[in-house]
This record gives sequence, C-alpha cells and structure tokens, in this order.
Amino acid sequence: MVTETFPRTRRGMRTAGVVVGVLLRVAAVLLLGASVALGWQAAWSRFGVCFVGGDPPLAGLPEDSTLACYAVQDHLYDYDVPADPWVPIADAAQREGLSLMALGVGVGLVALSVAGRWYVRLLSVVGGANFAAAMVGTGVPVLRSGLAGEPVGFGDWLAASSLTFLTPLATPALAVLATPALAVLAWHRGGRDGRIVAVFWAAVTVAQPFPEFIISLFLWGSHDTSPLNGLLRCVAVAVAAVAVAVTLVPVERRSQIVPRPLRSIGRATVRALAAVAAKIEELDDRLSPNRR
Repeated sequence: MVTETFPRTRRGMRTAGVVVGVLLRVAAVLLLGASVALGWQAAWSRFGVCFVGGDPPLAGLPEDSTLACYAVQDHLYDYDVPADPWVPIADAAQREGLSLMALGVGVGLVALSVAGRWYVRLLSVVGGANFAAAMVGTGVPVLRSGLAGEPVGFGDWLAASSLTFLTPLATPALAVLATPALAVLAWHRGGRDGRIVAVFWAAVTVAQPFPEFIISLFLWGSHDTSPLNGLLRCVAVAVAAVAVAVTLVPVERRSQIVPRPLRSIGRATVRALAAVAAKIEELDDRLSPNRR
C-alpha cells in the first residue's frame, strides 16, 4: 500500500506543476499585453506626430509636423530616463513606468514556468529574475518621475539599468547576454515547447533598452532618439506574448488556431534561430576542436 502511494503522489505533483505553469503563463500573457498597451500609448504620445502629423505633443514646439517630429527626438523629452533637464509629455512617463514593471514581472513569471532539463529551468529562473529586477528597478523611478513632474530617483534608475544597458565602461551587462543564450538553450534543451520559448527569449532580447535603441536607430536614423524607440519594444513584447499564448494551446490544435501569417512569421523566426545556433556551434568547434 505504501508503494502505491508514491506513484499517486508523483502524479499529483506533476499535475499540480502543470496547473501552476499554466496559471503563471496566463498571468504573464495578461501582463505582457498590458505592457504593450501602456508602452505604445507612452511612445505614441511623443512620436505620433512623426507618423500621422497633426498638432505637436507640447505647446511651444513647431506647428509643422516635420519640424515637430525632429524636435521631440531630443533627449530633453526622454520620458524613460528620469534625468535633468527633462520636459514631461502628458502622462507618458507614468505609462512607461507601469509598462516596464509589467514587462519585468511578466517575463519573470514565464521564466518560472519554463520546462525542460533541470539546468534549463535553473538558468531560465536566474535570467528571468535578473530581467525582472532590471525592468522593475527602472520602471519605478520613471513612474515616480512622471507622478512628480520632475526627475526622481535617477541613481536608482542608473543602478537598475546597468543590468540591461551597457555599463559606462562599455562592458556587456548580464541581461543582454543572458536572454539570447536562453533562446539557444531553449531551442536545444527546452522540451516540447522549446522552440516557441526560444522565440520568446529572442523577442525579449530585442525588447531590452540597448538592443532596441540600436535597432530603432538603424531602422529610423535620428540625431538623438529614434521615433521607433518604445514602439519597437512594444512590437517585440507583443511577439513574446503571442509565443507564450501559443504554448497554452494543445499541440494538435496550434495549426488550426494560429493564423497563417503568424505561422509564416514563426517559421521564419525558427529558421533564423536555427541558423544562429548552427553558426554558434560551428564557431565553438573552431575555437575548441579537441573538446568533443
């Protein structure tokens, strides 16, 4: 009778683990969706004039939409960095702060639900905790600055942002390296949903401040802050949210629920990640030919 209890206990623990994982991912999808909505509103309140014209976001800016777009790219209007001098635009800073915090907590919840080998789970939790700490740590000073109408807690923001930005010494920070590494790890050792989780981590990599800043400048050059800054992060977070939502769908029904364009994008992303993983393995073999 004792021996019969252990299999039941293990089955019960596995079932409980699956239920907890599903609940964590559902909460993560909701938080990531909120992050997208809030971040998009914040970015659009500043850069909407660059896309659809209309009135400038602040009084005193040029009435011509082209000139107003050029003016709002100045770092003076950066609502995501609570530094002096700063000119707030509506409630953009409040929304941005909440968006960053929701992003951090959402990614942290996904990291807790990752399946696969034990070391995949462990490294995912460590990387997700680092990302969550960085996003929440930067979001709180931004929110406080928006509520106060002046820069508040710049030292706290700088300490937290060092986890995702490059430090003043241009040394790559942990999160910038961790998330693409987790994408490759999930691809090879992530279990049934490993490739979808790899897409999630790849999207999270793009959503980080430094990669987003560089990519947005490449896509839309600027003398200071690209009009795509903030909007690009929202697109990346939306991709991450969709990836998490797909893992909640039974495998046999995914092809029926996911629209064909998204499946095409997913396959293209999967092929790109596979190519990157192959290049990394090839480089590893060249650097360490005698390891295997």
